Amino acid sequence: MKVPDVATGLPQPDPTRLEQLKELSGRLEFKFRDYRLYDLALTHSSFSNEPGAHRMNNQRLEYFGDSIIGFVVNEHLFLDYKLSEGQMARIKAFAVSEKSLASAARAIHLGSYLRMSKGERKSGGSRRPSNLADAFEAFVAAIYVDRGLKQSRQFIIGMLDSRLRNLSQGSRAHDPKSALQELVQKKFRSHPTYELVSQEGPDHKREFVYRVVVADREISRGVGSSRKRAERHAAMRALDLLK
Repeated sequence: MKVPDVATGLPQPDPTRLEQLKELSGRLEFKFRDYRLYDLALTHSSFSNEPGAHRMNNQRLEYFGDSIIGFVVNEHLFLDYKLSEGQMARIKAFAVSEKSLASAARAIHLGSYLRMSKGERKSGGSRRPSNLADAFEAFVAAIYVDRGLKQSRQFIIGMLDSRLRNLSQGSRAHDPKSALQELVQKKFRSHPTYELVSQEGPDHKREFVYRVVVADREISRGVGSSRKRAERHAAMRALDLLK
């Protein structure tokens, strides 16, 4: 099946930009076929405000790349690690969080290749975690369209494998509240809050019910013999629902 040309209408990168992309290709040790895709992946939405700039940006690629990274990470965790469903969900949430992907983008200096408006760059846009994470996701999508799933998988696992190993061995992977916070930040650009629903029973046998709320919507409830346990239970159930 022929892959649609998602870069239709984009000009070839100018000689200076082409040299930059060739340098990036050489450092990553795999060949770019359609340089327009990588140019687009590294074009921030603010760039359209520059004189003579085209109006396409990396947002569509970023959306697609998010799904590719999620699939590859889940596949890797399923095939290479002996983890429960809940552990897989929590580790994946950390691994694909904005903080994690921004760190991966910094490791290959993607920020220095980002095209953006002068104002955005002056305000620190090339170092902003959200821009770096978005660029990393868009870059993965460009690899997928240009070179296919095999090369995409090699790139993603090469960039994230050490982080996945550390998470699978570390206690953070078993902290559902932290995992939920990372997931909600990424999916909803918001933060989960925990609210007491009820508190019953004598002091020596108290039962707490807490609910998790995201963007004014209840996601789940948890029960426990302490506030902390009830919140953790609610977070675990929310992860299962939102993953």
